[in-house]
Formats: sequence, C-alpha cells, structure tokens
Amino acid sequence: MTTLFDGFYQMGFVARDLDRAIEALGRSHGVTRFRRRMASETMESAHAWIGATMIELIALRPGAPDIYAAYVPDDPAAIRLHHHGFRVADAAAWEEVNRRIAEAGFATPMKGAAMEGQLRYLYADTRAATGIYSEYVYLTGKATTLYDDVPCN
Repeated sequence: MTTLFDGFYQMGFVARDLDRAIEALGRSHGVTRFRRRMASETMESAHAWIGATMIELIALRPGAPDIYAAYVPDDPAAIRLHHHGFRVADAAAWEEVNRRIAEAGFATPMKGAAMEGQLRYLYADTRAATGIYSEYVYLTGKATTLYDDVPCN
C-alpha cells in the first residue's frame, strides 16, 4: 500500500427510492443489472459491476447511521455520491490504513466487523479533502465471496 487511494473499486451512492434510482440509471447510463439485498435492518443496497468498478446504491430505513442522511436526494430517482470504496489486500495493509487515517487526523464515524470478523470496514471522514467519505473494506474467509453474485453490466 502506498496511498489511501490504493484498492479503489467502488462508488457508493445514496438513493431515496432504489426502484426508481435503478430504473433511472438504466435509462441514463445503461446500468440495469443489480443484486439487491438488505445490508442491515436499516439499509437496503443494490450492487452492480461495470468493468472493474462497482456501483453501490444505498436506501435508508429508520435508524440508519447518521453519516448517510445529508446525502439523500429529494428526487426519488436521483442518486448522490456518498463514498469511494477501497479494498484492503491483507492484515498488514489493514493496519497501515488504520495508522494512516489516524495520522491524517480523519475521524472514523463508522467502523466495525461482520460475518464473524471476516468482513472489516471503516468509514473515514475525508469530506474536507475530497467532498465525500472513504470506505475501507478488508475481507477474509467466507467474506471474500461477498460480491461473487453481483452482476456485470
């Protein structure tokens, strides 16, 4: 790892209405094939690969983390860029990412683990530097197959 931009793979957007946002992306950008699932009890997500880049759409439910609220567009068919996603290759790189984020003084308003610790994530508040958040994801074990069923467009 040489920079906090290493491992870019995802553009994460917030939508008010997933059905309408997916329909609009199909018309405007030709992205029509998504995998939908409940990311948590407070967020539904839709994912699509376009080449080596993943598009993630997130729709909020009551109780969703506060870091998404300001990005919900008024138009139910619109999307708003919320974060760039970066895959972290291994445990050493994960430690390096955490160290660099702390040294840079970026807050981490959301971080944790899922899938018995096989999926680790953190959101760094890079808005002052980039205008959006940066999400870092480290996958091990069964979590490495998390995106295997996301369709390519």
